[in-house]
Amino acid sequence: MRLPSTLFAVLSLIAISATSAFGQSPVDYTTAFQRAQTGDKPLLVLITASWCPPCQVMKNTTIPQLMKKDTFKNCHWATVDFDAENEIAMQLTEGKGVPQLIMFEKRDGKWIRRRMAGYKNAPTVEAFVAQSQQLRMAQLNQVEDINQKKQ
Repeated sequence: MRLPSTLFAVLSLIAISATSAFGQSPVDYTTAFQRAQTGDKPLLVLITASWCPPCQVMKNTTIPQLMKKDTFKNCHWATVDFDAENEIAMQLTEGKGVPQLIMFEKRDGKWIRRRMAGYKNAPTVEAFVAQSQQLRMAQLNQVEDINQKKQ
């Protein structure tokens, strides 16, 4: 009897670790920021508040739909609660409303910010995230072309 419960616990930990490794589970902003700085993926941040109905719909409906589709696998991503992390939330939103999705992407060695404010449905968020992937692929192709010309 003990073996199945132990096996279940081990498999659960493996599943959680695998999900985190692929960027599907949100982490705290500081951790995601550090990972983005040292990695090659953009940073996606969702800023919400418990008192904001559109925030709760995004957090509880839109985001889980996208997680099932692996939409965030090519991003480091975090959620920031406006009330619990007010200072960070204010800096990220630049004093504008919630919910907000902010994508930080490295282009030509510099970090740029793209944002979407207000409630967005799953297809809209998916397109927003996909745009980052398209930009990354274009940059990689450009670097590859330059390297081939040097040879």
